[in-house]
Amino acid sequence: MGLKLDSTGRAGFAFALAFGLFFVLRHFPLDFIFGTNSYWQTEVEDVTQYFAGFNAFFNAPFSYPLLAFDGINYPQGTRATFVDAIPLYAFLLKVFVPKSFAPFNPFGLWIAGCFIAQAICAWWILRELRVRSWLALAAAVVCLVSMPEFTSRIAHVSLMSQWIVLCALAMYLRCRNTGQPHGWAWGVLLVAGFYVNIYLFAMASAIYLAGYLGSADRFSAASIARALVPFVVIGVSLFLTIFPMGEAAVSKEGGFGVFSMNLLSPLHGGKYLHFPNPEMPGQGEGFNYLGMGVLLAFVLSLGLNRKHNDGTFARHKALTWLMVLFTVYALSNEIYLGTSHLVSIDYPSILGPITSQFRASGRFFWPVGFCVVIFSITYLYRRLDTKVFAACMLVMLAVQISDLSAFRRLLVAVASRPAEPVLTQAAWSEQATKDTKYLYFFPKFKCGRGDQVLQTLMPAMRYAAVNNIKINTGYVARSNANCSTESTQAEIAGSQFAQSMYVFNAGDFPQVDQVKQFFPPNRQPECKVIDFAYVCRVGQAGQMNP
Repeated sequence: MGLKLDSTGRAGFAFALAFGLFFVLRHFPLDFIFGTNSYWQTEVEDVTQYFAGFNAFFNAPFSYPLLAFDGINYPQGTRATFVDAIPLYAFLLKVFVPKSFAPFNPFGLWIAGCFIAQAICAWWILRELRVRSWLALAAAVVCLVSMPEFTSRIAHVSLMSQWIVLCALAMYLRCRNTGQPHGWAWGVLLVAGFYVNIYLFAMASAIYLAGYLGSADRFSAASIARALVPFVVIGVSLFLTIFPMGEAAVSKEGGFGVFSMNLLSPLHGGKYLHFPNPEMPGQGEGFNYLGMGVLLAFVLSLGLNRKHNDGTFARHKALTWLMVLFTVYALSNEIYLGTSHLVSIDYPSILGPITSQFRASGRFFWPVGFCVVIFSITYLYRRLDTKVFAACMLVMLAVQISDLSAFRRLLVAVASRPAEPVLTQAAWSEQATKDTKYLYFFPKFKCGRGDQVLQTLMPAMRYAAVNNIKINTGYVARSNANCSTESTQAEIAGSQFAQSMYVFNAGDFPQVDQVKQFFPPNRQPECKVIDFAYVCRVGQAGQMNP
């Protein structure tokens, strides 16, 4: 007898793993994966924040709380969470990687791992659904790994970790198969997800809740207590990792209703389907194009489901309603069809903490998109003749791959894009000395003109991290700053003059006399115009000035 290869067994796992590796090596050069190519050398984008934040945290000595460091936003410091350094990953690297590796960039490897994990989770989901078809596996892996909302996220590294959501869906199915709605695996996933990205943690937690609501003993006290264990562990862990933290150290953020999903988003963006004026400014965060192949399969699946009326959605009632709620939240309180404003919804003020924390509401359609792919493939597998199903999967794959070709080309181009330096390293290093330990940058983040942040503060932040210099501000999420002249004067007066360099953005301080007014009369600086700033030192000569 010949060996029969089962798509839900080890052979299927090997296929998913191999495809994930193939996709990574096909679209990313090795130097991107190892964090050294030009993509990572940029000084003016979000990846600059991740690189600088990670290295500042990595270089800092271990302290309490565990994610605290003062290399950015010195002297009060910040947490690895607020610089998007993927706290769990950063902490493990800090524990196991020698300090001599710094500065280095670990995020290319993380992105590669996310693509591979995405493919493996696709296999796991079909295994739990008992979909034994190689074409179904190929369709699921290809569609979930190449989804535009996923592949367009490499500029935001922690959000590439969407395997967390797929893993939550696989565990939801696993728990329904076993009749056990909670367990240690859920605890590991949720705790890890919390310390990777708060959005993905929220999505996974909601799926966990949907699975729990489908259990027979959901109302028993013992079951509720067990279900709450992961959240209790996270709450306790906060006092080891993040807390204590002063209330003034965290500010509320706006953007809910702006960073939303347009009603056209799931339908617009591919090779075959375009709409004029498909979104409003800010709705790029809600980009959720599904792909023509997936859309065609979904329409066919819905048609068959309506014809047979077999209760598929009723069997997953909690999960179905969760996807509806995710879609509503993704649309936010200001709903647009293209550039046409349809309706405004007054959210209760009690939801303010949620809409402030999860202001980029358009991201919450991601689990919905994943479920659309999974439902379409699974339902067609269950309802169609084997040959018809095979034909549908081949058409789905061909159309999806063709429709998304531009996204894959863009992925290759972005991963190898050149970096244009903003900061002249040699000139800055001439102003610094081997004793320089502190860099004071003014105006601080959120104090100056917003359009200057990426072009000025980010390069200085990267320079400080590379040279292991503490910087008094930084592009840090939910940070507060005292912007008054008196605060700036007091900060400079209390600084270690011999070990500090002072950087003033010339766009905000066009005259050197404006800079000197911040220094004590007997500590006047010597300043040079370098790139975008006055870079100043207080030397011996400066200290003698009356």
